[in-house]
Amino acid sequence: MNELNTERLRILALNEENLRLLIDDPKKLELQLSLMESVSYLDAELQQAMEIRHSKLVRDKENYIWYTNWLIVSKSQNCSVGGIMLKGLPNDSGEVVVGYYTLPEYQGNGYMTEAIHSMKNWLLSQHKVKFVVADTEKDNIASHRVLVKSGAVLYKETAELLYWRFSRK
Repeated sequence: MNELNTERLRILALNEENLRLLIDDPKKLELQLSLMESVSYLDAELQQAMEIRHSKLVRDKENYIWYTNWLIVSKSQNCSVGGIMLKGLPNDSGEVVVGYYTLPEYQGNGYMTEAIHSMKNWLLSQHKVKFVVADTEKDNIASHRVLVKSGAVLYKETAELLYWRFSRK
């Protein structure tokens, strides 16, 4: 299993089987990964996003790390606190798109800032990656803060969304 580590977190790339368990039976996933049971799990919107990730992963199993959810695990509590979704291989411009979520009971602890910082550093060290891109809803101030603290720059805006980018230095 591919894994990134920070001071407080383990960030695990879920393989096909584990991503399926995250969607269908998260308690079984926790048992399989030797994690403590979570207080909450994915809501319907996140489950739908994971279904999309899973369908793309199944079509390109060799490159699963680019299509899966990377589970964010608190080292001190040994439980899932959120995740980062990669939305595919780098495009022709060298961009990789990420999405992310923090489970409600773990919001406000800096976990996502720490995880995004680690993930963007890893991604930008990959050969074909020049940019890491994220979009946020305009009213999602907490998500804006995560990206700004992690070094993202706002580069585009639509009626509903803000687009952020990390670049190789």
